[in-house]
Amino acid sequence: MAAEVTMPKLGMTMEDGKIVEWRKKEKERVNKGEILLVIETDKVTYEVESIGSGMLVIVIESGEGIPVGTVLGYLAASEAEFAQLKGGEKKPEPVAAVAAEAPAPEKPGKEEAIRATPGARKLAKESGIHLALVSGTGPEGRTTREDVQRFLEQKPAAPVAPQPPPAGKIASAPVPPPPVLDKGKRLRKAEPMSGMRGTISRRMLQSLQLTAQMTALAQWDLTNLMELRARLNQAADTLGFRATVPGLMVFFLARVLQEMPLFNASIVGNEVHYWEDVNIGVAVAVADGLVVPVVHGADRMSLKDIQTILADLIERARSKKLLPDDMAGGTFTLSNLGSYGSEYETVILNPPEVALLGIGKSEKKPVVINDEIVIREMMPVSLTFDHRLIDGATAGAFRQRLRQLVEQPGMLVACPHFGF
Repeated sequence: MAAEVTMPKLGMTMEDGKIVEWRKKEKERVNKGEILLVIETDKVTYEVESIGSGMLVIVIESGEGIPVGTVLGYLAASEAEFAQLKGGEKKPEPVAAVAAEAPAPEKPGKEEAIRATPGARKLAKESGIHLALVSGTGPEGRTTREDVQRFLEQKPAAPVAPQPPPAGKIASAPVPPPPVLDKGKRLRKAEPMSGMRGTISRRMLQSLQLTAQMTALAQWDLTNLMELRARLNQAADTLGFRATVPGLMVFFLARVLQEMPLFNASIVGNEVHYWEDVNIGVAVAVADGLVVPVVHGADRMSLKDIQTILADLIERARSKKLLPDDMAGGTFTLSNLGSYGSEYETVILNPPEVALLGIGKSEKKPVVINDEIVIREMMPVSLTFDHRLIDGATAGAFRQRLRQLVEQPGMLVACPHFGF
């Protein structure tokens, strides 16, 4: 009997997805565990493994805004079953049938009557536009989040009031005029942003618009920490983990965030919400953007636990195996700028968090200690914080405490959670 290939639910909040590509061709033999197709949500690009073996029948070649659970294809057990499925004797449920479950509109032009994904409705509501103004490109004309994003990028600077079109008439999105290019400036190509890139673009712009960001720069002496890291890694087989600078920083940050809960908070309306859990996100660069997987409950973990979980998250991020839930619930973010040779950067907050630490590439430099010039391993640091909640003096106290642990890591070696 043929096995169904459906749009998977990658986390509690996912309601629809986009087919990026099929890695297998129709009628090709697929084995269980092989990468079958690549899908994309507004947070991640994910490689879907085959749940069984069989001959691939593709029902939906491509598309976005495809609801979770929709049949995308089948794995036929035999040539005869493949021919049956292709011949239409077993017809898969079309995407449109899922969308058709919505109640019929009371009046033409009502927003509820327009076929749209939940993500598209949410973005349209947040942006103050009527969905009737947006042309849908999803299955059966369904309006997707990407359609709304393109409309927002194309519309004029002046805000568009959320006015519904006249009854009985549904307007389409205006066709943008061709770009005016300077003399001698030729357009190589134009392509829509990916779902991930669009999400990053939107969130970073919102971050700068909705928060009062300030960045403080410093250099910390990493010499003692690097010596401790070397000793830990000499005993890696015994300890069961390898220490990294980001992993050690997550361990230190978790302790300081416990001591200074203002940095583990969010501004919600006119209230400050202090979070019980310390969930530290670690920014990871991937081929098509940046993802921030989260180490949940880092304050309750040993260094070994943190290093093990962080290594797994980074590996899954780079192999497109992260789930949306892996990136949810962060309360503070660490960005390792040194992984690509950078030193200082004015890192941008990851809303709704109120602080983010960037660490740069460490280098041996001459410094003055006790009136003598010595060579030390120095690491550039960037702390960005929301000045609406955190003032400069408070941010200075946070940096001072974290610097103390980084420069004197022996203070935490005796900590019961350190990992020995």
